[in-house]
Amino acid sequence: MFGHRKDGKRIKYEDVMVKMTPHFMPTRNDASNNIIHPVRVEDMDAWIVEKSEKEGIVFNYMHIVMATIVRLLATRQRLNRFVVRGAVYQRNYITISLTIKRSLRDEGPESTLKVNFTGEETIYEVKEKIDKAIADSIEADNGTQKIVEKLSFLPNWLLRWAVGLFRFLDRHNMLPQGLIDFSPFHTSCYVTYLKSIKCDAIIHHIYNFGTTGLFVAIGKEKYAPVVDFEELKVGKVMNLGINMDERFCDGFYFAKSLRIWNDMFHNLHELEKPFTITDPVILEHKQKMEHKQAKLDAKKAKKQAKLDKKQAKRQAKKNN
Repeated sequence: MFGHRKDGKRIKYEDVMVKMTPHFMPTRNDASNNIIHPVRVEDMDAWIVEKSEKEGIVFNYMHIVMATIVRLLATRQRLNRFVVRGAVYQRNYITISLTIKRSLRDEGPESTLKVNFTGEETIYEVKEKIDKAIADSIEADNGTQKIVEKLSFLPNWLLRWAVGLFRFLDRHNMLPQGLIDFSPFHTSCYVTYLKSIKCDAIIHHIYNFGTTGLFVAIGKEKYAPVVDFEELKVGKVMNLGINMDERFCDGFYFAKSLRIWNDMFHNLHELEKPFTITDPVILEHKQKMEHKQAKLDAKKAKKQAKLDKKQAKRQAKKNN
């Protein structure tokens, strides 16, 4: 409440137009800008073959796109912001949500994933986290899926009331941390991998529920006319459908970020190196989480020591 959120820190000093824009456009659909951005994939293909032949590691386009998104969010901190009730917040973590089809059948169930990143990961670590999250989701329902399934059993009138309550709590910064952690809509970026269903990129809507300000649709690669040094030729292209909430940063920042992102696809060896986070909000949150984890570990160790002591006493009595 009162401007404090568990998932972000309010930006107090900002450009006048950035401050006013959320009041002119109160919802994300009002403020969504979108673009179909073609990416040449020849360099990506060469890098994928190199990793497969020399290191025996199999990458795909989804691994690469998500690794570049993580690095971009870590590099360009303003992209990792969101708007709630007219206020702009800097998100204190980096997450990517995605929906996968468990089987390629019309009736095949879908599963929603939310993968957490520090922003310091190499492309190898990003791949490992994604593959583990997908494998775990296929084997068993994750927390998000379980909550959705429980809610689906409610009658429609009660379900509307429950979702309305979630919206109210979220707008007033009272949504419990547990629900924020499970919600795929409270994320830095939402990704859909349309290549897996042999579909080109689309412009996907941005959800008004939650805090997602970026949506990326990865389309199937194809051959298309391209211009190389004033020469028209056929190139291999993958389209990215990008939808952006323009309220938390200006067009110049988005355009420069897009150029930086595009360069990453042609310099993938740079993603093999870890990145040093400089965003003070993420660093502060990381320190808090580490302190919290240390306290939990200490509490767990203390409890285990008591149990071991009791067990030793029982064993001593038994021996006597």
